[in-house]
Amino acid sequence: MVMSHGEPQHPASQSVPGVFNWKIVRKALRAAEEGVYCWNLESGEIYYTEQCLRMMGLPIREHAPNIFTEPEMTIHEDDRAFFLSEVQRYLNWPMTTPLRVEVRLLNQRSRGWRWIRVNGLLERNEQKKPLRLVGVWVDITRRKMTDLHAMEEKDLFRTLINYLPDNIYFKNRESRFVLANEATARKMGVPTPSDLIGSKDTNFFADATVARQEELEVMESRKPITNRIHLETWKGGHRSWSRISKFPWYASDGSIKGIVGISSDVTELIETQHRYQNMAQQLDERNRILEHEISLAREVQRALQPQRIADRVWEEKGLRRIARFHHVYMPSSGVAGDFYDVYPVGESGIGMLICDVMGHGVRAALIASMLRGLMEQASSLADTPGLLLSSLNRQLYRIFSQANITMFSTACYVYLDLKTRRLTLSGAGHPAPIILSPDGSAIRPPIPRSPALGLLESAMYRESEIILEPGTKLMLYTDGLIEAMNAEREEIGANRIMEFLSRRAPQNIRETIDIALAGMQQFTGKPQQDDDISILGVEFTEESI
Repeated sequence: MVMSHGEPQHPASQSVPGVFNWKIVRKALRAAEEGVYCWNLESGEIYYTEQCLRMMGLPIREHAPNIFTEPEMTIHEDDRAFFLSEVQRYLNWPMTTPLRVEVRLLNQRSRGWRWIRVNGLLERNEQKKPLRLVGVWVDITRRKMTDLHAMEEKDLFRTLINYLPDNIYFKNRESRFVLANEATARKMGVPTPSDLIGSKDTNFFADATVARQEELEVMESRKPITNRIHLETWKGGHRSWSRISKFPWYASDGSIKGIVGISSDVTELIETQHRYQNMAQQLDERNRILEHEISLAREVQRALQPQRIADRVWEEKGLRRIARFHHVYMPSSGVAGDFYDVYPVGESGIGMLICDVMGHGVRAALIASMLRGLMEQASSLADTPGLLLSSLNRQLYRIFSQANITMFSTACYVYLDLKTRRLTLSGAGHPAPIILSPDGSAIRPPIPRSPALGLLESAMYRESEIILEPGTKLMLYTDGLIEAMNAEREEIGANRIMEFLSRRAPQNIRETIDIALAGMQQFTGKPQQDDDISILGVEFTEESI
């Protein structure tokens, strides 16, 4: 028989009135959220107090199952086998300590589960046969759920730190490991994080003085240190680099328990930086040597450019015709690919060549020097501009083909015969010269279009001719002059240069070049140009003698 209510009778409740009162005990147990049970092992009856029934979700008068004999009605299936084995072990083997077992109990009303701790003491007869199991149920749901949540959070924390690639660890005030993740264990060369517990850095490193001083500093100042780079020398002799941050580890009462450390291996990064620094130093040294060589090449190139071009004079029958020259050489930086020169031809002729090699720097300057040498070989053609450019083109094309490079150079060659006042022009992809007539008007003479030098071996270069009037000024230039840009990325162009010249009406060739350069700087608003600029000018005059 199972009783769901009632007050178990006990001699003490009658013999000592006022000292032991069952109703008072019931109130105390109810206040403590504890219920009392009494299981009669001989009759199989069990008595529950009201609090036990409330835990099971049953009314006071309703039949309640016996959790010891009908566990399938009350105990969670995952706890059932353990519960029965603990109870049976307690009944079979006399013990001085009470029965204590924690299980999940089914609430018949809500069909939910509550955690209870079943405590019990066994009464035996004189023959040591079990008579009654008396005890209490304690509702431990809150505590158990708190423990489960704490355990879950602990498992989540452990999972999190174990999956993080950084080394995470906790040390006590003596700088001994008390917790670490798997990454730290791998770094220290131990099988599991548990093998680190109790160890110090001195167990692994040849010198741990800096680490210990840092941890004392964090614990005393309660201020973290972050992203410090450490050189670690291990007992085996090898070295590594780590980026380390350390923070105070507080106890619940606010005291310092130790430190929390986070570190990551930056050995590869540091070693790469060192290699790059060494490479940078080597490159700096090579650059200094190269800059010195480029400076020397610039001086040589400047020396090769004509410093002063003498006037060319022709006289006959009381008439003197003169060609006066002026030139400007302005490399943007280092050495340049611009080249110009003037060549006497026969008794009355003058050849003028200007070239602009593709690109800048040493390679362009080298090609410009080659053109100077090739020009000397073609000097016999100096009075026929088209043939001269054709010869330069073939020789340059063969050099580029043998070197397996793609390069080219624009060029303009002008032949002036003072005797006939005839000006013959031929161009190879180069801007046409600007001619300033005696009346001050500026024009660009038509030149047959032809490809740049070095692109097509069989390219042909045609010519055009004009008759010069005394007082005419001619200006050959590279594209750095007419392609100069202002802040809006607009090119100045040859037309604007000609407008500057027409408005200012220069008196001589020097003034002509100066006005062209001043107009360019006014348009761009820059004190320096972005590209190489070379200008070769000639002024034709005639006088009686």
